[in-house]
Amino acid sequence: MLLVLRAFLLLGFASLACASRHISVKLKQGNGSRGKTVRVVLDSSVLIPPSSRFASHISNASLSPWIYRETCVSSRLPRIISEAHCLTSGCLSPERGGEDLTLEVKPIQYEILVLHKIPRQIQTKKGGKRKKRYDFILGTQVITVGCTCVKPITLPMQ
Repeated sequence: MLLVLRAFLLLGFASLACASRHISVKLKQGNGSRGKTVRVVLDSSVLIPPSSRFASHISNASLSPWIYRETCVSSRLPRIISEAHCLTSGCLSPERGGEDLTLEVKPIQYEILVLHKIPRQIQTKKGGKRKKRYDFILGTQVITVGCTCVKPITLPMQ
């Protein structure tokens, strides 16, 4: 069951990261070196058009505004991950129009699944073609998806 779940996660990530290609992926269970190879067909029809990627303007209307910055790692699926970066340390005050330092801006973090692509060492026969093969390792990454206003935590002195 866990292997099936990993295969579905792999399909989802791979289809978002690449445009219609075929790849074979070896899923490993546990720490052993044995795994099951599955063929993944990537469907480009599920890709989000770049123009609508960040259609939401909630980051500009927030009392704790943020901007998105993209990081690109070619050996990771998804290759491009957008992360929010808070623009202020205090929250914006709608009444006074400035920054209210009695409230703090805190990042909203979310853990996502990523696949790390690792080249596989393949020995070739004499005169044979060398094919590029990869293993994918499922991992997690914590990213910031937005910012919010909070009251500072103060502990009374005793």
